[in-house]
Amino acid sequence: MAQESLKDKVYGSLRLDILTRKIPGGTRITESAIASDLQVSRTPVREALLKLCQDKLITAIPRAGYIVEDLSDSDIQDLFSTRMEIEKIAVRLAVQYISVDELKMLDDNLEGTRAAIKSEDTEKMADLDMAFHEMVHKAARSKTLFRICRNLSEVSMKYRHGLYLVKELWNDALQHHIAIYQALIAREPDQAMAAVEVHARQAGIHLSDTMKRVRSDTFSMDSL
Repeated sequence: MAQESLKDKVYGSLRLDILTRKIPGGTRITESAIASDLQVSRTPVREALLKLCQDKLITAIPRAGYIVEDLSDSDIQDLFSTRMEIEKIAVRLAVQYISVDELKMLDDNLEGTRAAIKSEDTEKMADLDMAFHEMVHKAARSKTLFRICRNLSEVSMKYRHGLYLVKELWNDALQHHIAIYQALIAREPDQAMAAVEVHARQAGIHLSDTMKRVRSDTFSMDSL
């Protein structure tokens, strides 16, 4: 097995265990323990842990390994509710200021998302999802609001990884993005804010439901 694919396998295994709380929040983990459990060398484990740090799923503790971040249902709902309110402000402003070129970029993003769904490219889906929201945030023409949105987006990414575990939800996300895009084209602020609210609320609900299903073992890894 190639070194890169081994790193990805370790990363995927650890990420799923954290998201489903098989490894609970607050747990201390180390390279040596994981390498021993998975029967692999420490190099792919180290690379996987660094990527999990970037995802904000774990935090490095100097000379003590890593601590798993908490992923409680209440935290998820709090984050998505807060993000929804902030994004409603952003999209309301974007309706006023978004340019024709930016609308074209959003359209291209939607086409890319359709292609990613067809090819079942999870990583591409995640990148396009973040890019779509970032373009809307930029169109609001507020540096302060953009910084707030970017911070919330980065924090929520560790939770949203759970949504990408279930391919059936990808089309839902695409349809929500299409609704936001159509409202922006129509220059309808109320329609745009309503689309954002539906998107955020359903994302939070889907994520909680998905995590509960995984934790209760009501569906197998083959269905992910």
